[in-house]
Amino acid sequence: MYDLLIKNGTVIDGTGSPAYHCDIAIRDGKIVKMANHIQEGAKEVIVAEGLTVTPGFIDSHSHSDNAVFTHPDMIEKIEQGITTSVGGQCGSTVAPVYKGITDENANDVGEFGKENVLYKTFGSMMQVGKTIPLGSNLVSFVGHSALRKAVMGMDNRKPTDGEMEKMKALLREALENGAIGLSFGLIYTPSCYAETDELIELAKVLKEYDGMLSAHIRNEGFQLIKAVEEFLMVIKATNLKAVFSHHKSMGKENWGKVHHSLRMIEEAVAEGYDIYCDVYPYEASHTSLSATVIPKNMRALDSNGITEMLSDPEKRVVIKEWYTETYGKDLSNLQIAYCKGFPEYEGKRVSKIAKMRGQEDCEAAMDLIRDSGNRVGVCNFSIWEEDIETVMQFERAMICTDSSVAKNLQVYHPRLRGTFPRVLGRYVRERKVTTLHEMIRKCTSMPASVYGLPTKGILREGFDADICIFDADRILDKATFTDCHQRCEGLNYVLLGGEVVVENAVFNGKRNGRFMERQR
Repeated sequence: MYDLLIKNGTVIDGTGSPAYHCDIAIRDGKIVKMANHIQEGAKEVIVAEGLTVTPGFIDSHSHSDNAVFTHPDMIEKIEQGITTSVGGQCGSTVAPVYKGITDENANDVGEFGKENVLYKTFGSMMQVGKTIPLGSNLVSFVGHSALRKAVMGMDNRKPTDGEMEKMKALLREALENGAIGLSFGLIYTPSCYAETDELIELAKVLKEYDGMLSAHIRNEGFQLIKAVEEFLMVIKATNLKAVFSHHKSMGKENWGKVHHSLRMIEEAVAEGYDIYCDVYPYEASHTSLSATVIPKNMRALDSNGITEMLSDPEKRVVIKEWYTETYGKDLSNLQIAYCKGFPEYEGKRVSKIAKMRGQEDCEAAMDLIRDSGNRVGVCNFSIWEEDIETVMQFERAMICTDSSVAKNLQVYHPRLRGTFPRVLGRYVRERKVTTLHEMIRKCTSMPASVYGLPTKGILREGFDADICIFDADRILDKATFTDCHQRCEGLNYVLLGGEVVVENAVFNGKRNGRFMERQR
């Protein structure tokens, strides 16, 4: 007797092979038999006639680790078919936290409460995390910004030899306690203050543990190629497996540069380096307004310090001159995703808010940062859809949400809920960017292989029964930039650990996921 039997489905197994018809039998959370016309009985039967059956999706780049302690259902992930997320990206992680434990540390990982700042080591965080049942599985990097902040605070300088050894010790501790590698967030403080030799020195520690790298590179616009060169330098100096995070070229003047950057990656792969990238299917990024408007050499402050700085007329002049010289006067590409204390501005463009307030765009932006206590997130509409498609078609590109979970925000970014249904609906079915079986590979077996998840990402006997069942003719995202919480359509079932956890895109409350350690 099987626990569950999926009958008559169109199977895309995740390997990149075309679809075929097959029944799938599940027992004790594992796929135990795949064959035509399985006759043995089962406690539960799903008739998948006319539906597509695939491995559960793996979110190659997420920030879900920031929220599992207070939002363990991970509804936004599991209700779009994500059964495993790769967190700890862009240099930011809940742990380690050491130096200057304040409310600011809680702010850095979101509005999740002060309890998260107690994790002074990655291991202490994992010890708690592994006890919490989750709505979706999670693995995590340890963040470079977290290491640097734990040892050096927000200082804009090189580490001393002693500080470097402390960062290495914290990194080793994280790797010994389940971190899959080290992530860089080179546009964010304090990671952006590190020079290339610091990145290489820390990355060398990963060789001891067979760890890997990911990077939000130092620039994704005018200096994209230079930033790609820098990360390739780190990769070649260490010969580590690595992922270029959410690869793109921002700003109309830079559209098309991904052809050059992807060629650079291809050339390095041809030389023998193991390099990948990921991409999300939207024409807008999401980040803090302060990271967009304020130059990095003026961001080495906590939120109180930034608020005070933006009350200084002379400092405001410097910021305005820098932004205008770098990007121009127009901020119409920036849409407020959230703004603490000013919900009426959420969903509106900065240029419209400025007009409402009778201000220039940059002045209004600085006021919003100051008056919200530096709690403003923006969607930056600066990505070309043709570039998105170019990256999707790259042989070594995976799919990611680049998002956490809801965090009680009214407006965030539709990738929160819509990423994988959008990829399958808009980019495969409608725009025919690639075949369905190739896109499923990018969503399943490729990230499973890259991130060391040996029993996930493929429908095969002996593998974990993490499975999506959907209507390939209907699946589509419904979330928008003004209502990012709408569920997708066309997702019939999601199985996690062999049990149905989502039916008709609605989570049933079964938290079968867990915080997983790196597979050694």
